[in-house]
Amino acid sequence: MGKSLMPANRKKKNYIPYLFVFGAFAVHVCLVTIPALSTLVMSFFDWNGLGEPQFIALDNFREIFTQDPAVVTAVVNNLKWTAIFLTIPIMLGFVVAVMVSRVKRFQMALRTVYFIPYVLSAAVIGKVFTAYYNPFYGINQFFGRIGLTGLAETLWLGNPKIALYSVAFVDLWHWWGFVMIMFLGALQQVDPSLYESARVDGVNVFQEIWYITVPAIKRTIAFVLIMTVMWSFLTFDYVYVMTNGGPAGSTEILATWIYKNAFTKYRAGYASALCVIQCAICFVFYLLQSKASKMGGLEES
Repeated sequence: MGKSLMPANRKKKNYIPYLFVFGAFAVHVCLVTIPALSTLVMSFFDWNGLGEPQFIALDNFREIFTQDPAVVTAVVNNLKWTAIFLTIPIMLGFVVAVMVSRVKRFQMALRTVYFIPYVLSAAVIGKVFTAYYNPFYGINQFFGRIGLTGLAETLWLGNPKIALYSVAFVDLWHWWGFVMIMFLGALQQVDPSLYESARVDGVNVFQEIWYITVPAIKRTIAFVLIMTVMWSFLTFDYVYVMTNGGPAGSTEILATWIYKNAFTKYRAGYASALCVIQCAICFVFYLLQSKASKMGGLEES
């Protein structure tokens, strides 16, 4: 007998859809996957970035956990940064989004004005606010003229106790508009008839927000929370531009400490190990945040 024929109902596999994603997949492999794997490999080596790497096993990680006090300071500062950005910009963005969504005229103008800071260059914003914080010709001069001598004598970027919060304020000014746009986009997907029915039943504004708005945009809230946690541990630009981790390490974060080890101390292997630790911390916080969101009803299991 001859060879059995293929089943008539067996469909020929179509490879065309894969061609549409191949470009993006190739770029991702070249720019993300391969560098990430090389960073993991180099974390086990002593390398200055130029010479021949020397395999030292877990010595880099041993130094991170037992001999480098700057890592503890950086992680604590990252935690403070995360706590700030999980509260102020999210609450502000949500409140303003609800208010703007109720505006009938000039809504697009308001959205544009609030979103503009997010598209501005971090390097430019950092330098501008550094000038504002200058004690000789910045906002201190304004405070002095109106009689607020205490604020006029404040070293916003020179006092280790407040330098981190001064930089965080600038990033807040830049970030909250993006959060507002995210919430506003989600609010526009809510069925208006839900609010109309609630008003007929005598529900006030706060009850509308709590019982209708929040449940309707819970997925967006969960997304914003998770992204905020990860981006808070990956932040770099404003701290580097405004303080470079100073004064006395009071604004040092993991990203700036990685940069200094890689490009100032020429310890690329040690910087790679720090990157692995940073990635692990972000992953752990992602799992915790995702679990908390599910328990709080923001995400479906």
